[in-house]
Amino acid sequence: MKVIVGLGNLGAKYAKNRHNAGFMAIDKLALRLNVKFSLKQNLHAFLAVANVEGQKVYLVKPITMMNDSGIAVKAVLDYFGGKINDLIVFVDDIDRDYGQLRIKKAGASGGHNGLKSIEANIGSREFLRIRIGTGRPAHTAQSVIKHVLGDFTQLQMELVKPKIDDAVLAALDLIQGAALNTVTNRYNN
Repeated sequence: MKVIVGLGNLGAKYAKNRHNAGFMAIDKLALRLNVKFSLKQNLHAFLAVANVEGQKVYLVKPITMMNDSGIAVKAVLDYFGGKINDLIVFVDDIDRDYGQLRIKKAGASGGHNGLKSIEANIGSREFLRIRIGTGRPAHTAQSVIKHVLGDFTQLQMELVKPKIDDAVLAALDLIQGAALNTVTNRYNN
């Protein structure tokens, strides 16, 4: 079994935020796999289940706020016990420009509070991060929080949308057994 998590904040006011690039990717993956999310309060998440080439794939959207995403990830991992082979996380990344994608196994949180929460809750377990570039604030005076909780402009979204598509395709390749180095060579930029 594989678990794929999209990080973001629930609610209409956050829907187009840069911080919700992970939610945008997981929603697109659910659409592509033709599955619907249902609320699982005990897991602190919306959950969708797909069958891809004979294996179960669980798509997860935490209902916690971004900074507490690890609570949902831990609940899902605990619920399924040792049956989870791979954990993949879609996440926004301000250290990458708009239109950049970075797929990496393990590594540091890079200051991302959602990733910090996952690391704090699941310990040393490695997981794959599919980082979607959302750029740094244009003005140094603009705070990072204001930037990530700000909406994408139309131009920024035009740059990010193809990378969200690539993130979904990369996840599908990994689900279907493609080697990590093949996937990173194809999609990292």
